[in-house]
Amino acid sequence: MPLTMPHTPKQRILFSALLLGAFGINAHASDCMPIGGTGLGDATDETHFVAALSGDFTGAQAEVVDQKKTETGLILGMTHHFINSKGGLLKTKDEAVLTAVPGKDRVYMLEITYNVVESQGSYAGYKGRFNSFGLIKLGEGKVIVRYSGELCRQPQ
Repeated sequence: MPLTMPHTPKQRILFSALLLGAFGINAHASDCMPIGGTGLGDATDETHFVAALSGDFTGAQAEVVDQKKTETGLILGMTHHFINSKGGLLKTKDEAVLTAVPGKDRVYMLEITYNVVESQGSYAGYKGRFNSFGLIKLGEGKVIVRYSGELCRQPQ
């Protein structure tokens, strides 16, 4: 069926609004960037970690702000600060789910959902969420993760 132009003024206005809306959505979507990489972290004490990262971030600092035991491990409330080599900074508020690895004392599978609450520098205006997964050895304070996701610049 061929596409025909709307005939009445009301139809033309509605058609124009739909077109503008579609192009507006596409313009916003193009202001998103995928992120990803890996990280190796170490505990500096019982609630603080630092990490060297590859990929889109170069480093991170983390703090455990609360924890809850579960049947299979722990749930941690956390905050993170991520930096890149271009002067970018992301601050996040997060939840980490630790699931005990059977047969490995104090070793946990780690899944973190990062929610961006503030962005500065080369990340100014970007918000969103991203995820990581990996392993953590609580007794040694060692962490290895793979992170990925997408951040989008918010209209100002």
